[in-house]
Amino acid sequence: MSTCMKYIACIVLLAVWNPCRMLTVSGQNAAPTFDRSMNVLRYNAVGDMHYSVDDWLQYSPAVVMLGMKAAGYDSRSSWGRMVVSDAFSVAVMTAAVNGLKYTVARPRPDGSSRNSFPSGHTATSFMVAAMLHEEYGWRSPWISFGGYAVASFTGISRIINNRHWASDVVAGAVIGMASVRLGYFLADLIFKDRYLDSRWSAPDFGFEAGRKYYDIGLYFGYRVFLGDNRMPGGTASLAGGAVSGVEASIPVYAIPGAKGTAGVSLRAGAGSYCTDGNLSFNRYDFMAGGYWSMSFARVLEAGTRILAGYSMAGNREISGPAGILDGIALSAGCSLAVTTGENFKIKAFAEYEASRFTVQKPMSQSIVLGGSALFFW
Repeated sequence: MSTCMKYIACIVLLAVWNPCRMLTVSGQNAAPTFDRSMNVLRYNAVGDMHYSVDDWLQYSPAVVMLGMKAAGYDSRSSWGRMVVSDAFSVAVMTAAVNGLKYTVARPRPDGSSRNSFPSGHTATSFMVAAMLHEEYGWRSPWISFGGYAVASFTGISRIINNRHWASDVVAGAVIGMASVRLGYFLADLIFKDRYLDSRWSAPDFGFEAGRKYYDIGLYFGYRVFLGDNRMPGGTASLAGGAVSGVEASIPVYAIPGAKGTAGVSLRAGAGSYCTDGNLSFNRYDFMAGGYWSMSFARVLEAGTRILAGYSMAGNREISGPAGILDGIALSAGCSLAVTTGENFKIKAFAEYEASRFTVQKPMSQSIVLGGSALFFW
């Protein structure tokens, strides 16, 4: 795989160093956990990459928010109300992160300390992104998108830098956003309708029936292989593995009778393939197809999609001698999403996937269970 492709994978994948050699449990070979298989995914894509941009990038949404406020670009709250709201948010986030870090005492993947869970950098970045959203998201959803995009890159960077497990980052993101919701709720109880911009109004929450929404976001999941997935020679079989990447939906038309939307679905991502013989390699998928979705109960959205595309085997020094082939990839499944904010939703999905595998076994088949975090507009 080219250097360019590896750096692209670095941005969209969650993982850390190679733990395939740790798949032995109590003397028996076992499938890797989600966190460990995400580590495989990262290591196979970018190796031991390290950089420090996340140390300062985590604060950038706050710098933008304060800069816009100082420049006179009106926000939701007055200076005083905003400071109180944000102070509550910081207090909640700090207490939650530090309380969990030193209670759970989870070792970091690089072994440097026992305070891995949850990720403080990620919690901080998502907290200030949520503050930016609260103050300026009503002016333009793209301000919110920019803040959350930076926060997502910060979280991914913590894993690329071998400082956190994938679940640490997910937990940090949830804590960061939830702390702002609570912080602003407490401030609203105190100030009520005072010191708010006269043009601000509480945004609509939920899906509008019949409206066509675009969305883009990150997905993560775990693959369970079906049937006989022995490698050539029969010396090893595929175990479970993680999947991760970017997905987007482009609506084409609404279906009035079904109150649904149909359109084009796009996906680019990767999956880790570990064997019970302690070998691992990645596959990189680029797929497109169609989807249908229908909102109901205001906050829920059911959907289904069918995708087809091309799958490339990475880590040629391992996949090449093993006989792993490039070729067609197929995916079909269903999902259920719930909106968690004015422009945000989380989605759980289950999909059947098949892709070209080896000459001896033309197709590898699997079930993927996972979730997505999506910005929609």
